[in-house]
Amino acid sequence: MSQAFDYLLSGLCLRSEIPLPELVPAPETAKPAEVRVRLAETPKALEKPVDSGVLYEAAPGQFLLHMPGIAHYFARNGEEIIVEPETGSLAAEVRLFLLGTVWAALMHQRELLVLHASGIRTSLGAVIFIGRSSVGKSSLAAAFYRQGYPVLGDDVMVVKVNDEQALAYPGFPQLHVWPDMLYALEVPPAEVTLLRPKLAKRVLATPIGFTSEPQPVKAIYVLQFTNNEEELKLEHFQGMTRFSVLLNNTFREKFLGGLGVRPAHFHQVNGVARSVPVASLTRPEQPPQLERMVEMIKEDLGL
Repeated sequence: MSQAFDYLLSGLCLRSEIPLPELVPAPETAKPAEVRVRLAETPKALEKPVDSGVLYEAAPGQFLLHMPGIAHYFARNGEEIIVEPETGSLAAEVRLFLLGTVWAALMHQRELLVLHASGIRTSLGAVIFIGRSSVGKSSLAAAFYRQGYPVLGDDVMVVKVNDEQALAYPGFPQLHVWPDMLYALEVPPAEVTLLRPKLAKRVLATPIGFTSEPQPVKAIYVLQFTNNEEELKLEHFQGMTRFSVLLNNTFREKFLGGLGVRPAHFHQVNGVARSVPVASLTRPEQPPQLERMVEMIKEDLGL
């Protein structure tokens, strides 16, 4: 019988046959496992895929991903992930896609809102940063962390509306940051590790103050670039704009149709848009002005 490891992730108890050192171990008092990760052979194709791309196939309750040279993954019914590593693959890379794209697909199966975001915890609740890749979400979260604000997660942020309140369910305590941003943050090279071979991005561990407890979402900020080197502007969205912004920043939104969860996703997006302030924060691409952004957000929140 394979050894099993128990963890907490996105508000769920996870039992895995693969060691996942990035995650927080589940306490002995934790409830029974709600999601299981197994090492086994995966299907090579779905019988009746509703949607497919170069690397994936999706149908209600089923998601299949093939990462060449790394692993095959099969997520089903929001309850199980089967992993079939390829010969010679690196364990860290197998975990990277398991805890990223595949975990997001499983959360979609559970009809939760999955944002492409980074998040921090404040005295007022969770503050979430969304935006396109490389816009600086992780770097801004790191800048807050350097000022004593715990990190909730990176890339995959799970949110659920309960009784008109949006709750953020923490991921795990690390951020993925580009070297130029680490330089701007004055993070010593000894504090980071390589995310994966041939990729410059680094892993910054953020264990201080991390909690697996869900946090009420206080605010969401959409990060954007401007060509104006001096401009740094914060503007609050109103009405349906909040809905479209959240819709456009859903993590792996293209999976929703194939998984058959688009109506549930719309419901969650609408609930968050109605209950959480959403604002844009526009900054020049260079210099990043992370400290000014932190102070601007703190002033906006009244921290």
